[in-house]
Amino acid sequence: MEKISIVIPTYNVAGYLEQTLESLAAQTRPFELWLIDDHSTDQSAQLAEAFTRDHPDYHFHQFTQHQGISVARNYGIEHATGDAIAFVDGDDALDPLFVETLADSFTDGVVAAAVGYVWHGSRTTVNHPIKINQREMFNQVSSHGSEIGGYVWNKAFAKTAIDAINLRFDETLPIAEDYLFTSAFVANTAGSYAYNPKLLYTKINRPNSTIHTASFKDRQIEREVFKQINGLKHLVQ
Repeated sequence: MEKISIVIPTYNVAGYLEQTLESLAAQTRPFELWLIDDHSTDQSAQLAEAFTRDHPDYHFHQFTQHQGISVARNYGIEHATGDAIAFVDGDDALDPLFVETLADSFTDGVVAAAVGYVWHGSRTTVNHPIKINQREMFNQVSSHGSEIGGYVWNKAFAKTAIDAINLRFDETLPIAEDYLFTSAFVANTAGSYAYNPKLLYTKINRPNSTIHTASFKDRQIEREVFKQINGLKHLVQ
């Protein structure tokens, strides 16, 4: 794998973003970066713009109005030039080996890679890198509570595979848009999947994050999304 593109949406995360940027600066492998600010009202945009300044592979864009995380991620997909795209949240932290490990996971036939993560304690049970097939990966990413999870932020997806199925995040969803993206990718992309259980991504438990502020209506929408995901099973080989 020659190059990983990292796409990071930011929205009012100035109190966390500096840690995220520091962890990016400590990476052991070069990467392309797209920082997309979703019209923050704090200092997030200024921090992001300053970090990308004078670095040819780092890019900053700010929306003129708040549009949502899926719009920001889709902007990143449309502009990324790397061989694979990793999606990182602007309030989380990366181990220095995050990019290197994901890049090295893309051996022959691998279409997406995942690493272990720290969030409410580790659930990792595997102690060595493994390859899994499409069906096994779909079972992992389409279920709550699995080890690999359906989140996008501990994974990288081959750009050619994303483009082949013209996959984008559903911009109408306030919740579970990541599960739908990941499940749709796997359901429509045959090949091998790599999982390295090293704990290389730290999910920060931010009090005002979507998962903590979801309304009853949001939870109803989430249930409908998982029904939609369940309907993708017939595509899996």
